This record gives sequence, structure tokens and C-alpha cells, in this order.
Amino acid sequence: MGKIPQLVVRGDLLPEVWEASITTLWNEGIDSSKESYKVEEKRDTIKEASMLMVVRTPFEQPMVHIGYEGIMNLNEYVDDVIKGTKDYLIGSVYDYTYHKQLFEFEIEQTQIDQIEHLIGKLKEASFSNRAQATTWMPWKHYDVDGPPCLQRIWCKVIGGELEMHTHWRSRDAYHAAFANMFAFIHLQKLIADKLRVKIGQYVDHSDSYHIYGQHFDSVKKFLTARETIKDKETRWVNKSFLNRYVQSET
Repeated sequence: MGKIPQLVVRGDLLPEVWEASITTLWNEGIDSSKESYKVEEKRDTIKEASMLMVVRTPFEQPMVHIGYEGIMNLNEYVDDVIKGTKDYLIGSVYDYTYHKQLFEFEIEQTQIDQIEHLIGKLKEASFSNRAQATTWMPWKHYDVDGPPCLQRIWCKVIGGELEMHTHWRSRDAYHAAFANMFAFIHLQKLIADKLRVKIGQYVDHSDSYHIYGQHFDSVKKFLTARETIKDKETRWVNKSFLNRYVQSET
């Protein structure tokens, strides 16, 4: 099995970087395994690496990759993260939502809006290294079936632009990562607007960035299509109707 590869991909656009991450993970990741979310199974086979992704202009169009299978659910997921539309399912369907952990973090019967505090910190000192929001509850998340994959958001204003870093303990590269990045870039834009600054680069780090064994065939088809469809404009789609929160700067 060897050591977990430490991989880095960079690019200007979200679909460009995500596509490169799938290609790089497939070519350079190791055969590994992880705990399964399935009740009847204890272990899933995966292709795994640690992955650092840098999107230099995250809100520039095109923002959507036609190869992402959940393309038509992106709006719904952004609503979930930013507006909390799925919070009512906590305890029945979900163990958590990112909206709940970030905007209504609960401790000792008190709710904390971490995003409000993050924005307040950067209003006080845009150069602060303390503007962050966390999700992990050590008194709770070791014992739930589906603990948060996102661990922390960190933001800083550099040269009049808001830079956002997100840190993930574990990530389904093929089925989840694109939606995660799409939604959190929208959160980045929301924060930037409240600070009245431009949106800067988005940096995304996963300790375990992986492809599940049951998705290997789909990824092979994805990579074949990438080689067949040489025109990037055909692979990367300008879906401006997906950005209902803000208008593209392009």
C-alpha cells in the first residue's frame, strides 16, 4: 500500500481544478480502504491520496463541469449549506449539516453563529489569522455513524480579496467534492460581499481524497470522455442559472 501520496493541483477555474484532481488521484493514488457508511459492511475499497486544490479565480465562469453527475442538484446543495434547508432532517436522516455546524453550532445549550463571528473578526482586523469556523465536536462525533467531513474553514483578506481555505478529513472525490467546492465558493462570495471585498483564491485540502471501488468504472468513463472531448468549453459549462445568490463577475 505504501504511504499516502501528497498531491497538489492548481488552476484558474473550479471545473478545471476538480477535473485535474480526479485525473491526478486516479493516476497517482494508492489502493486503500476506509470505514464504510453501509451498515452491512465494515470496509470500503478506495483509491486514496491527500489532495491540495488551489482555485485562483473561483467565481469566474464557467463554474460547472458537465461530467459531475449531480449537476442539477447544485442549487439545492448550496441552499442546504447557506440557508439550512435540510437542518430539519438532523436526527432522522443526517447526523449533522454544515449549515447547522457553521451557523448554529451548539454547545452547552447555546448556539454560536461562527460565520458571523468570522466576519466580525475580519471587520476588526482583515489581516487576522484567527478568522475560522470549525465543525468537529470531540464529545460527540467519535460515536456517530456519519461525522462531518469538513473540519475547518479559515479566511483572511489579502490585497483586498477574501481568501478561503477549507480542510477536510475525508472526501468522496468523484461524487461529493465538486458540490462541496461549488457551495463553499458561494459561501466565500457571501462573506466577501459582507466585508465589501473581492473574492480571492479558494484553497481546499483533504487528508483522504478518495474514489470508491464501486465508482471505478464511472471514473474510467469520465477520464475517457476527458480524452475524447478535447474542447474544454464543451466539458466546462457556463450554468449561470445555478448562481442564484450572486451574479458572475465575468
